[in-house]
Amino acid sequence: MTTSAPPVRTGGDILFGLLLLVLEGVLVLIAAFTLGMRRWAEAYDPLPSAPPPMDWAPVLTFGAITGGVLLLAWAMLRGGWSWTAGGQFLAAALLGIATLTFGIQEWARAHPAAHPHSEVSPTPSESRCVCTSGGGPCECPGG
Repeated sequence: MTTSAPPVRTGGDILFGLLLLVLEGVLVLIAAFTLGMRRWAEAYDPLPSAPPPMDWAPVLTFGAITGGVLLLAWAMLRGGWSWTAGGQFLAAALLGIATLTFGIQEWARAHPAAHPHSEVSPTPSESRCVCTSGGGPCECPGG
């Protein structure tokens, strides 16, 4: 004799999914506020001469939250809570995009693009042609 779990009601499934999304939204806002305060505090530090190292805290924080949401979505799907699982998978996709965005921003901050003027340019003495004769051709360094 096997007993099956009672069927999940759609209304309760949707309400539970919304409750989980609100709780996760609060968790994400707390994490974003905390990480934002770290960045705000760094603004008062003297500027270093070299680019700062990559800050992995936002990437790891939002990656962990995304992993937790994915595990919760999988558990809800296995439990028959299809609407809740769908909302969790959608939230995990959005959090995954946010995690990738934070990673790209941190990498760009730690590896600033070279300025066009900082590329190898001739020194002032090499950039001018030297004309030694009164009306003859000029000699330019390098060519």
